[in-house]
Amino acid sequence: MIPSTTTLFLNEYNTIEEPKDQSSTPAKYLAKFREIESFPGNGNIRLGIGLESRFTTPPNLPYIRSCIDTLTTTGFPIWLTKATYLEQILREGRSHPKVEGIVIWAAWSPQGCYQMCLTDNNFKNLPTGDVVDKLLREWGLEEINGKIDGNGFYKTSLFHGDYQVKVSHPTLNNSFLSQSLSVASQVDDESHHTTFLFQVSA
Repeated sequence: MIPSTTTLFLNEYNTIEEPKDQSSTPAKYLAKFREIESFPGNGNIRLGIGLESRFTTPPNLPYIRSCIDTLTTTGFPIWLTKATYLEQILREGRSHPKVEGIVIWAAWSPQGCYQMCLTDNNFKNLPTGDVVDKLLREWGLEEINGKIDGNGFYKTSLFHGDYQVKVSHPTLNNSFLSQSLSVASQVDDESHHTTFLFQVSA
Protein backbone atom coordinates (compact mmCIF):
# COMPACT_ATOMS: atom_id res chain seq x y z
CA MET A 1 0.00 0.00 0.00
CA ILE A 2 1.24 3.49 -0.87
CA PRO A 3 1.54 5.72 2.24
CA SER A 4 -0.98 8.56 2.32
CA THR A 5 1.89 11.04 2.69
CA THR A 6 3.35 10.07 -0.70
CA THR A 7 2.90 12.58 -3.51
CA LEU A 8 1.71 10.92 -6.72
CA PHE A 9 2.74 12.67 -9.92
CA LEU A 10 0.94 12.74 -13.23
CA ASN A 11 4.02 12.83 -15.48
CA GLU A 12 2.95 13.91 -18.97
CA TYR A 13 4.92 14.55 -22.14
CA ASN A 14 4.47 17.30 -24.74
CA THR A 15 2.59 19.62 -22.37
CA ILE A 16 5.51 22.06 -22.36
CA GLU A 17 7.54 20.47 -25.15
CA GLU A 18 5.22 20.76 -28.14
CA PRO A 19 2.82 23.72 -28.51
CA LYS A 20 1.20 22.10 -31.57
CA ASP A 21 0.13 18.93 -29.74
CA GLN A 22 -3.51 19.63 -28.93
CA SER A 23 -3.84 16.35 -27.02
CA SER A 24 -1.54 17.45 -24.20
CA THR A 25 -2.17 21.16 -23.70
CA PRO A 26 -2.17 22.57 -20.16
CA ALA A 27 -5.99 22.65 -20.34
CA LYS A 28 -6.09 18.93 -21.21
CA TYR A 29 -3.59 18.20 -18.45
CA LEU A 30 -5.76 20.05 -15.92
CA ALA A 31 -8.86 18.19 -17.10
CA LYS A 32 -7.15 14.83 -16.52
CA PHE A 33 -5.91 16.06 -13.17
CA ARG A 34 -9.45 16.98 -12.08
CA GLU A 35 -10.71 13.61 -13.32
CA ILE A 36 -8.19 11.84 -11.08
CA GLU A 37 -9.16 14.02 -8.13
CA SER A 38 -12.86 13.28 -8.61
CA PHE A 39 -12.44 9.50 -8.58
CA PRO A 40 -14.10 8.01 -5.45
CA GLY A 41 -11.61 7.71 -2.61
CA ASN A 42 -9.19 10.28 -4.01
CA GLY A 43 -10.49 13.21 -2.00
CA ASN A 44 -7.39 13.47 0.19
CA ILE A 45 -4.83 12.19 -2.29
CA ARG A 46 -1.57 14.14 -2.56
CA LEU A 47 -0.94 14.94 -6.20
CA GLY A 48 1.95 16.50 -8.07
CA ILE A 49 2.50 17.78 -11.59
CA GLY A 50 5.27 16.18 -13.64
CA LEU A 51 6.19 17.81 -16.93
CA GLU A 52 8.50 15.85 -19.21
CA SER A 53 11.14 18.08 -20.75
CA ARG A 54 12.70 15.93 -23.48
CA PHE A 55 12.95 18.50 -26.23
CA THR A 56 13.94 17.49 -29.75
CA THR A 57 14.00 21.12 -30.92
CA PRO A 58 15.10 24.25 -29.05
CA PRO A 59 12.65 24.97 -26.20
CA ASN A 60 10.06 27.71 -26.61
CA LEU A 61 10.76 29.38 -23.27
CA PRO A 62 7.84 31.86 -23.25
CA TYR A 63 5.45 28.98 -24.00
CA ILE A 64 6.99 26.86 -21.22
CA ARG A 65 6.60 29.75 -18.78
CA SER A 66 2.97 30.25 -19.78
CA CYS A 67 2.19 26.54 -19.36
CA ILE A 68 3.73 26.42 -15.90
CA ASP A 69 1.85 29.57 -14.90
CA THR A 70 -1.41 27.92 -15.97
CA LEU A 71 -0.69 24.73 -14.03
CA THR A 72 0.22 26.59 -10.84
CA THR A 73 -3.51 27.30 -10.39
CA THR A 74 -3.84 23.78 -8.95
CA GLY A 75 -1.58 24.64 -6.02
CA PHE A 76 0.19 21.30 -6.45
CA PRO A 77 3.98 20.89 -6.63
CA ILE A 78 5.49 21.06 -10.12
CA TRP A 79 8.56 19.13 -11.23
CA LEU A 80 10.26 19.10 -14.62
CA THR A 81 11.42 15.62 -15.62
CA LYS A 82 13.79 13.97 -18.10
CA ALA A 83 15.29 17.32 -19.05
CA THR A 84 17.23 17.83 -22.29
CA TYR A 85 18.57 21.12 -23.69
CA LEU A 86 19.96 21.07 -20.22
CA GLU A 87 21.20 24.58 -19.53
CA GLN A 88 18.08 26.28 -20.89
CA ILE A 89 15.69 24.00 -19.01
CA LEU A 90 17.65 24.11 -15.74
CA ARG A 91 17.77 27.89 -15.87
CA GLU A 92 14.09 28.21 -16.78
CA GLY A 93 12.96 25.72 -14.15
CA ARG A 94 15.07 27.23 -11.41
CA SER A 95 13.88 30.74 -12.22
CA HIS A 96 10.19 29.85 -11.82
CA PRO A 97 9.07 30.22 -8.18
CA LYS A 98 6.55 27.36 -8.45
CA VAL A 99 8.90 24.71 -9.89
CA GLU A 100 10.04 22.65 -6.92
CA GLY A 101 12.47 20.34 -8.66
CA ILE A 102 14.02 19.10 -11.89
CA VAL A 103 14.86 15.48 -12.71
CA ILE A 104 17.69 14.82 -15.15
CA TRP A 105 17.49 11.50 -16.99
CA ALA A 106 21.16 10.67 -16.59
CA ALA A 107 21.45 7.25 -14.96
CA TRP A 108 24.86 5.78 -15.79
CA SER A 109 25.35 2.30 -17.22
CA PRO A 110 28.32 0.63 -18.97
CA GLN A 111 26.29 0.67 -22.19
CA GLY A 112 25.74 4.41 -21.95
CA CYS A 113 22.51 6.30 -21.36
CA TYR A 114 19.94 8.21 -23.33
CA GLN A 115 21.56 11.48 -24.51
CA MET A 116 22.14 12.83 -21.04
CA CYS A 117 25.12 10.98 -19.57
CA LEU A 118 26.93 13.34 -17.22
CA THR A 119 30.13 11.27 -17.20
CA ASP A 120 31.90 8.66 -19.29
CA ASN A 121 32.63 5.13 -18.08
CA ASN A 122 35.63 6.44 -16.13
CA PHE A 123 33.37 9.01 -14.43
CA LYS A 124 35.06 11.90 -16.17
CA ASN A 125 32.74 14.75 -17.05
CA LEU A 126 31.12 14.85 -20.45
CA PRO A 127 29.84 18.19 -21.84
CA THR A 128 26.48 17.66 -20.10
CA GLY A 129 28.27 17.14 -16.79
CA ASP A 130 30.23 20.35 -17.39
CA VAL A 131 26.94 22.22 -17.82
CA VAL A 132 25.58 20.92 -14.51
CA ASP A 133 28.81 21.69 -12.65
CA LYS A 134 28.94 25.18 -14.15
CA LEU A 135 25.41 25.96 -12.98
CA LEU A 136 26.02 24.52 -9.52
CA ARG A 137 29.04 26.78 -9.15
CA GLU A 138 27.12 29.76 -10.50
CA TRP A 139 24.23 29.14 -8.10
CA GLY A 140 26.51 28.56 -5.13
CA LEU A 141 25.53 24.94 -4.55
CA GLU A 142 28.99 23.75 -3.57
CA GLU A 143 30.63 23.25 -0.21
CA ILE A 144 30.53 26.45 1.82
CA ASN A 145 33.31 27.34 4.27
CA GLY A 146 33.39 30.33 6.58
CA LYS A 147 34.31 31.71 9.98
CA ILE A 148 32.04 32.92 12.75
CA ASP A 149 32.06 36.59 13.69
CA GLY A 150 32.98 38.05 17.08
CA ASN A 151 29.56 37.12 18.47
CA GLY A 152 29.75 33.50 17.36
CA PHE A 153 27.51 33.87 14.32
CA TYR A 154 27.98 32.66 10.77
CA LYS A 155 25.48 33.78 8.16
CA THR A 156 24.87 32.18 4.76
CA SER A 157 22.03 31.58 2.32
CA LEU A 158 20.92 28.05 1.40
CA PHE A 159 18.60 26.54 -1.16
CA HIS A 160 16.10 23.98 0.08
CA GLY A 161 17.56 20.51 0.53
CA ASP A 162 19.60 18.43 2.98
CA TYR A 163 22.90 19.68 4.41
CA GLN A 164 25.63 18.52 6.76
CA VAL A 165 26.94 21.32 8.98
CA LYS A 166 30.39 20.81 10.48
CA VAL A 167 31.73 23.20 13.13
CA SER A 168 35.38 22.97 14.17
CA HIS A 169 37.79 24.95 16.34
CA PRO A 170 40.92 26.27 14.58
CA THR A 171 43.29 25.39 17.44
CA LEU A 172 41.79 22.10 18.64
CA ASN A 173 42.72 19.08 16.55
CA ASN A 174 40.01 16.51 15.84
CA SER A 175 37.45 18.61 17.68
CA PHE A 176 34.30 19.30 15.71
CA LEU A 177 30.52 19.20 15.86
CA SER A 178 28.56 17.71 12.97
CA GLN A 179 24.85 18.34 12.53
CA SER A 180 22.37 17.41 9.80
CA LEU A 181 20.12 20.18 8.55
CA SER A 182 17.07 20.11 6.27
CA VAL A 183 15.84 23.27 4.60
CA ALA A 184 12.21 22.93 3.50
CA SER A 185 10.97 24.56 0.33
CA GLN A 186 8.74 27.57 0.76
CA VAL A 187 6.11 27.03 -1.91
CA ASP A 188 4.32 30.29 -1.17
CA ASP A 189 7.51 32.30 -0.95
CA GLU A 190 8.76 34.03 -4.08
CA SER A 191 12.34 33.83 -2.81
CA HIS A 192 14.58 30.88 -3.63
CA HIS A 193 16.65 31.50 -0.49
CA THR A 194 16.04 30.99 3.20
CA THR A 195 18.44 32.59 5.67
CA PHE A 196 19.54 30.79 8.85
CA LEU A 197 21.68 32.02 11.72
CA PHE A 198 23.92 29.69 13.73
CA GLN A 199 25.51 30.76 16.99
CA VAL A 200 28.50 28.92 18.44
CA SER A 201 29.45 29.44 22.08
CA ALA A 202 32.29 27.94 24.08
